[in-house]
Amino acid sequence: MRAWSLGGMASGPDLTGEAVANIVAAIGEGDFSQRVLHQVNRVIPVGCWSVYRIGGDQPRMFLSGTYHRKDTTTGSWQAYLSGPHLADRTFAFGEIDPAGPVITHLTAEEIPTRAHRDKVYRQFDMSERLSVVEPQSRDTVFALNLYRYNGQGFFTDRELAAFETIAPSLLASVHRHLLLHPRAAALASPLSLDSVRQAFETHRPDLTERELDVVARTVLGMSYEGIAADLGLKLPTVKTYRNRAFERLHISFRSELVRYYLTLSGGFFGLGL
Repeated sequence: MRAWSLGGMASGPDLTGEAVANIVAAIGEGDFSQRVLHQVNRVIPVGCWSVYRIGGDQPRMFLSGTYHRKDTTTGSWQAYLSGPHLADRTFAFGEIDPAGPVITHLTAEEIPTRAHRDKVYRQFDMSERLSVVEPQSRDTVFALNLYRYNGQGFFTDRELAAFETIAPSLLASVHRHLLLHPRAAALASPLSLDSVRQAFETHRPDLTERELDVVARTVLGMSYEGIAADLGLKLPTVKTYRNRAFERLHISFRSELVRYYLTLSGGFFGLGL
């Protein structure tokens, strides 16, 4: 992973200036996330983006979106919260002592933990992350992230320089939007494996331990193959536990299970349902 301190706004081509102006104009609008992603793609081709805070007791994602393909950012965030976030050191700054925002850049293969690589990047076809990161406390960071999917190629030096050019205005616009549009902050997703499992355990004591294990991971968006690997079980065994749980809950589909969980927890957490 590479990390370097973020400098001031650099001069750039007219296209960069137009993109920044359009991002600023979108502040406070309901479609801010998609408009930002569109403008960023005028300067740097990316597959998706996300804005989140990690560290502390409750990681939260505030904004996300995917460019011209099916949006899987909620699923990848849920997979991240299923365990990989607890050992995530990809925002460590090495020898840099940040007095302000820092740019970090890494490929999927550079992620040190296998669970993080497999559950988040490989499962959702992401190959690379480019971020501007703000330390908010000793163990909490606020991160704005751009991702490339496999097949898009890697960021070039020119694209990295372009990101450094727009990053200050992009970061400032996101902060301003979150202040002016509180609903964006309300879309944060506090899901974790423990919280989902606890909700079912409390309200549905008829589910067995293994059924709870499978149900919680299913709500978090993990594939059944991923659940099997995570629990050390065979895929048919996982599906048997799933079927038994679904029968007890009188449901038939994953989407019904997510809605059932949201009913138990009393909220919709911005899952787009």
